[in-house]
Amino acid sequence: MAVDAREVTPATMDGASLEHSKQLLSQGYIVLKNVIAESDCDALLSHVLATTDEARRLGRGDLFGNIQETDNRSDLKLDLCVPVIEALNQVGARCGPVWTQVMGERVKFVELAAITSDPGAVCQPVHADTMHGVTRFLQGEMEMPTQDVGVEEDEEAADDMTSVVRAIATDTALIYTCLVALQDVEPDMGPTHVWPGTNTVEHHATLWGTGASEKMYTGEADKAFGVVHKDMTLKKGDLVMYDSRTMHCGGANTSSKRRSVLVVSTMGPGIRPDGTTWTLLRSLRNRLVLSGVPFSRDMASSSAADPSAASIELPVAEAPVVEDNHRVVPPLKDWEAAVQCAFCRRWRPCAGAEAPKLTGATSGFSCPMIGFSCLQEQGYSAEEIDAAF
Repeated sequence: MAVDAREVTPATMDGASLEHSKQLLSQGYIVLKNVIAESDCDALLSHVLATTDEARRLGRGDLFGNIQETDNRSDLKLDLCVPVIEALNQVGARCGPVWTQVMGERVKFVELAAITSDPGAVCQPVHADTMHGVTRFLQGEMEMPTQDVGVEEDEEAADDMTSVVRAIATDTALIYTCLVALQDVEPDMGPTHVWPGTNTVEHHATLWGTGASEKMYTGEADKAFGVVHKDMTLKKGDLVMYDSRTMHCGGANTSSKRRSVLVVSTMGPGIRPDGTTWTLLRSLRNRLVLSGVPFSRDMASSSAADPSAASIELPVAEAPVVEDNHRVVPPLKDWEAAVQCAFCRRWRPCAGAEAPKLTGATSGFSCPMIGFSCLQEQGYSAEEIDAAF
């Protein structure tokens, strides 16, 4: 499906940036043309493919983010080399006015990566990168004031709870992700699918209401959301920017070509949202802010990878960490018991003695009660979990 012409008009003036900001807020995405020069796309693509292949060969899992459907698909954390800096500066210059319109002046970069989809990559399930603030509150572990306290104390507790609800529902930070095509993206190369206007509580309720343990795919999502998806068949240097709450997925690459996109995500002020991959080298965290654009070439901490070189220098390995402070799903053999989340319908491991207490909770069991996130994969199929017990 082609993108409408009105959706790809470049933002060349303040008025255009304002219109793009309005569309981003209402539709959850925009498309901009000619953001990165073709020569810079070529240089960056060469670096991305060479680094991705070398990191895979050496088993450097620390250089890859957690992405859905990893067979023939990777999410490479980018180091700061000249091609990356040049591309980041062009994205920042073009998208900065839009980001400040929708998020304010305090904007920082929270993802800097490159997703490569190889031939044979299957379509991802439909998802949003982050949970809507209201949905996050509804699935969270919060208890309303009980009647066991005095009237005055109960009213104060209710006021406190109202403030917490308002903060989570309305003050969750916004994240906007840009996917920049580093080569022309043809329909059979697995272009990103985007569902316009699905960055709402209602559409998140529809997704969660289907039971997240049962993955939703393109045709089913068109019907469930009442919105026909759009395929991001972009030209080299074009980008799609989407609200992290907008429903999307990577398509199936049935071609004989690799498809790579530069991934740049920015976040404004507020409560850190639940979800997203946060695919960024730890050494770059909190170093890259919009006010710093353009970044100097002197910031380069590595050289561009040369595909013809006998060996490629990769970033130094970083100690493994648990992203977002969420528990890592342990090997199935270590599960003592399993409980099912009342919201995302995924099964989570717990101690045998914990299971009755968790399932007996008044509001039902939810992932955050034992340190998981509803946006984490289950790790094993329902059939494998059933067989284990």
